[in-house]
Amino acid sequence: MTASINLQSEPERVILDYRHRKWGGEWQPERYPVYLDTTPCHMGGERHWFLCPARGCGRRVAILYGGAIFACRHCYRLPYPSKREKPGDRAARRADRIRDKMGWPRGVLEGSDWGKPKGMHWRTYERLCREHDVLSDRALAGIMDYLNRLSGRF
Repeated sequence: MTASINLQSEPERVILDYRHRKWGGEWQPERYPVYLDTTPCHMGGERHWFLCPARGCGRRVAILYGGAIFACRHCYRLPYPSKREKPGDRAARRADRIRDKMGWPRGVLEGSDWGKPKGMHWRTYERLCREHDVLSDRALAGIMDYLNRLSGRF
């Protein structure tokens, strides 16, 4: 067995009961409550949140990440993937998002002469084309920088 967790539900909290170990060491049992919070939604109803159980945190979060204890992204210092992106990669991702709006195939190497989608205003189409071209140029510059650094290694 690599892992198991028991969850006990109570009003306004859940109790986590599990064991964990570091690097093949001894199993350490953990049992603690994770309190819940709710916020009202604009169209009625409510949304449920976890309150981070890490000492001194208590943030309202949607996701808890596993480790020695379950805690929020902030407590584990986990950045969003986009924070680790290089500028060229970010530009390629944003260009692909525009390509999706236009109904074009993904990839900055595919070109941008796939035409205007039916129903899109010409002004919107021209603006998106300009944005796409700027982002594609940044992405290609990032690829060139990477290849230049790679060729310098050999």
